[in-house]
Amino acid sequence: MPKLYLFLATIVVLALIAYLVMAPRFHPEFVNQVAFYPGPEEEGSEKYLKIGDVVGERVMIPVNTRYGDRQISAVFFARPGSRLVTLYSHGNAGSMIGRWPKVKCLLDANSSVLMYDYAGYGKSSGHPSMEAVAADGIAAYDYLEKVKHYKSDQIVLYGESIGGGVSSEIARARKSCGLILDCTFLSPAAWAKKRIGPLNIYPDELLMHPSLNVESLFPDYRGAVLVIKPGHDDVIPTSHSDKLFAVATGYKQMLPLPNSPHGWVEAADMPTYAAGLKEFYQFFTALPAVQ
Repeated sequence: MPKLYLFLATIVVLALIAYLVMAPRFHPEFVNQVAFYPGPEEEGSEKYLKIGDVVGERVMIPVNTRYGDRQISAVFFARPGSRLVTLYSHGNAGSMIGRWPKVKCLLDANSSVLMYDYAGYGKSSGHPSMEAVAADGIAAYDYLEKVKHYKSDQIVLYGESIGGGVSSEIARARKSCGLILDCTFLSPAAWAKKRIGPLNIYPDELLMHPSLNVESLFPDYRGAVLVIKPGHDDVIPTSHSDKLFAVATGYKQMLPLPNSPHGWVEAADMPTYAAGLKEFYQFFTALPAVQ
């Protein structure tokens, strides 16, 4: 009998070791290859750095990590007369330049904008990872605070798709007055488990780190929230947007875009998108500034 117990104990220990060894968190190179699709800046990108009367200022933002120092590429659009600034964290494909139509609407909503590229995207150095993009977002926030001298009650976080997860990590580390969640997920883990059934044997903590979990921000996050919900999202189920809106506390708005796919605003929805942003940003004009 003791030999049988020893045999069974050995099987259990080996199974546990195999379970942990195969956990995605311990294979970040695989997770990063699946999660990120970095691209260079689009050709002729300079023409997109002038939006209306606003000329974008190219900047390189330092990022200090435990793996060494690097820089990320960013563009700052200063909206004359605006006290607000929006920190735009984009989706997992392409580069920041392709988001200029949304930046135009943010400028029209009377907000300055800082958009940036994650490590390995556009002209940013390094390689993208869950940890790297979170560090990039926080570095971009610190640039607004320390170089451009914005206060937390002037900073709105905009997260598109995986950028919503990046914005959630910024929101955990730094204060902000608003959060825009554009076609984003509850968490990468929740999204992955729906697509890849075997991943359900793992708790979220063994899938990836940091978690980029948007849902877990609430109810602690107290800033205003805008949830943008495309009608034809074939990447992230729109039920994620519904749940995020339901759990958000405080002032919140839902902005449906019935004709739009994931990460893009179709021309038919552009007037709705622009008007929705203006309505959301008007909320902040009624708030007293923090001295």
